[in-house]
Amino acid sequence: MDFELDDEHRALQDAVRRMLTRHADDAAVAGWDASETFPEHVYARLAAMGLCGLTFEESDGGSGIDELAVCLVVEELARASGALAWAYLSTVSVTARAVARYGTLEQRRGLLPGIASGEQRIAIAFTEPDAGSDITAATTRAVVDGDRVVLTGQKVFTTGADTAGHVLVLARTDPAASPSRGFSLLLVPTTAAGVAIRKLTKMAGQSLHTCEVFLDRVPLTSADVLGGPEAVGHGLRAAFASLDCERVATAAMGLGIAQGALDKAGIYAAQREQFGARIADLQAVAHMLADMSIATDAARLLTWRAATGLQNRSAGPADAATAKVAATEIGTRVANLGMQVLGGYSYMTEYGMERYWREAKLYEIAAGTNQVLRSTIARHLVDRATR
Repeated sequence: MDFELDDEHRALQDAVRRMLTRHADDAAVAGWDASETFPEHVYARLAAMGLCGLTFEESDGGSGIDELAVCLVVEELARASGALAWAYLSTVSVTARAVARYGTLEQRRGLLPGIASGEQRIAIAFTEPDAGSDITAATTRAVVDGDRVVLTGQKVFTTGADTAGHVLVLARTDPAASPSRGFSLLLVPTTAAGVAIRKLTKMAGQSLHTCEVFLDRVPLTSADVLGGPEAVGHGLRAAFASLDCERVATAAMGLGIAQGALDKAGIYAAQREQFGARIADLQAVAHMLADMSIATDAARLLTWRAATGLQNRSAGPADAATAKVAATEIGTRVANLGMQVLGGYSYMTEYGMERYWREAKLYEIAAGTNQVLRSTIARHLVDRATR
């Protein structure tokens, strides 16, 4: 078992880090968040590097590299900017993959080339005011009448909806059916009649807006159902598969936070002097750095294991949940230690540590709260023990 990256993956990670170091440094990211301006020019560079087509095949306009490559890109993006990471995760890691795996030929041809070129993004619209981690409680309704579909409801925490071309909406198409037969996924243009989007105010990643989406009798057709008319009522399986992908990518975001905080803390501790010595040589600080390094390595191994399992289809929901819970909580813990190492300077935006501290908390909540995911892990353990 090899725990090191091969030359291809190492070159990919290095290329992404170099690009982000040059075009998305701490000052730039702080400025984008302060002005709530998404860095389209940086996202376009990701596309130009071929990174926006990693999750689908060349026949659909992508490059079809493996899951580990996707995690490496997400890690580097989260290390640089939570907003960039979420924009990439929502479109490339989750919705593009869903279109590639479950979409019709027309849907793949209509959306995936634009995603690969960076000109098209899709936001995830599963969560509702009263349906968060339990997406089967969603009440958004899609009434199907022959070829006509009328969509009504409300979604919340739909990150990037106001700059996306489409939202991928989970809706009930048969309220009387069981969840496995009662939900569909719909590709809804954000410009469609009856779609209204409202920006929410949040504490981090402000350059990519998190939004409410209001759906007031939105007129669609059965061709807008992911998978076409035959897929009506079969959307929940695709939604759950998408959530597993989102959770592994969110683990990579937690890892990116941890690695970024460790990098900044190490540099600062090696340069800062107090009591006649570098603070890195003071045992209290040195032990914090050691704890940060140990935790970051653990997050990396769990995330890579989950990504490899997704690739070879040996991983299940519990593997994705384990990586997500561990890596996101490690990201929070390492960012907190990084704040302590930098002391008063950690509060200053120019040092970048406070951004990690603010961004990290969301990752424990998004893609299924870590408390809910612990229940997923526990059910898997009990099922395995009683076989």
